[in-house]
Amino acid sequence: MRIYNKLLLLVTALLVSMPVLSQSFSTFSPYSRFGMGEIRNRGYANTKAFGGISQGVRNSKSINFLNPASYTSQDSMSFIFDFGLEGTGVNYKTNNQANFNSGANLHHLAIQFPITKWMGASAGIQPFSNVGYRIKDIEMDPYLLSTIGPIKYYYQGKGGVTQSYFGLAIKPFKGLSLGANMSYFFGAIEHTTETIFPADTPYQTFRRQNSIVVRDIALSLGAQYEFAFGSEKSYKVVVGATLDNETSIGAQKVLFASTLIGKVVDTLAFKEYPKSAIDFPKNISAGFTFAYKDKFMIGADYASQDWTNAKFLNVSDSLVKSNTIRVGLQLIPNSTDLRSYFKRVAYRAGVYYSDTNLKLRGNQIKDYGITFGVGLPFKRSNSTFNISCELGQKGTLSNNLIQETYGVVNIGFTFYDFWFMKRKYN
Repeated sequence: MRIYNKLLLLVTALLVSMPVLSQSFSTFSPYSRFGMGEIRNRGYANTKAFGGISQGVRNSKSINFLNPASYTSQDSMSFIFDFGLEGTGVNYKTNNQANFNSGANLHHLAIQFPITKWMGASAGIQPFSNVGYRIKDIEMDPYLLSTIGPIKYYYQGKGGVTQSYFGLAIKPFKGLSLGANMSYFFGAIEHTTETIFPADTPYQTFRRQNSIVVRDIALSLGAQYEFAFGSEKSYKVVVGATLDNETSIGAQKVLFASTLIGKVVDTLAFKEYPKSAIDFPKNISAGFTFAYKDKFMIGADYASQDWTNAKFLNVSDSLVKSNTIRVGLQLIPNSTDLRSYFKRVAYRAGVYYSDTNLKLRGNQIKDYGITFGVGLPFKRSNSTFNISCELGQKGTLSNNLIQETYGVVNIGFTFYDFWFMKRKYN
């Protein structure tokens, strides 16, 4: 009964966290104004530290939800619980000004457990995309200046889409694992335009708010194949791939228009549009890892997703095909050393480069950076405290665009326990 009580407690924690995660966002990027918003490097602290690689990552003591085939790597009598926090700091720069913003929030909650020796499962919740921007523009039309003065326009966005998932994996025969995640995407994105006229004019402040509510299910498939060779099978290679099939996520747009006189809001229009959809194009990712015992691992991933013909509520946006390359490595000097704690620490580093799905003024927005971090083992336990750091740059100053220089810190707690072991009492 003790096991089932713990399972119930963790599932309850996942359900309670859903509203908190769905309301939090950690971006201030003007680029999040387009499409689904900003889709940052995905994954948890343990994989983000080595470049965000995931396709060939197969670890029996951590969760890798980006390739569901990895769920069969876990010991048949263990249980894993993982939760994490994220903090960001971004410097936004144009040709004539700069601004800095920062924020922090709960990032994810996830569990993983075996069902049989050849089947594993996982469930969790984490952000998928974030929207958060505020842009100010001043209308300097000479005629308007001579009559009523400058008009200020504010463009603001907030919200995002959250992903909750449940996945299963099977191991039909030695070396091969197949898995699938069923994800539920939900959340709301708000885009607001506010027009403010000078004081002492007959014109009223006008506000137009478009809210997009997202709720739907999508499926992701994954596969991994591992083989060992060399003396005592010391070397191991894992090849993996995932496919997010092309799908349409259900969404609905709600329009709210109003005027503002002092603190009094006067509603001009409220309209719920017919239910529509947001297109998710096919996403193919593939990669590998090469490891020597548990001391050293290196790997790489490649992902491609063509957003060119994707529609956002039946409207095309400034989206193109995206391509991403990731490379990462991990070093553990001696995981069984009883004298030196630092020899048991996992040291991680990586790099990534992405031609993102956004193209503005003839420039495809690029995103690249370095990652590093550590996995700190708990004493006399397989649990770990993971820290990852990302330092990167996104965008360009060309054609009056915006360049972002950012830092992201992820902190993750991975608790590993043998909950399914039968206890003997004398």
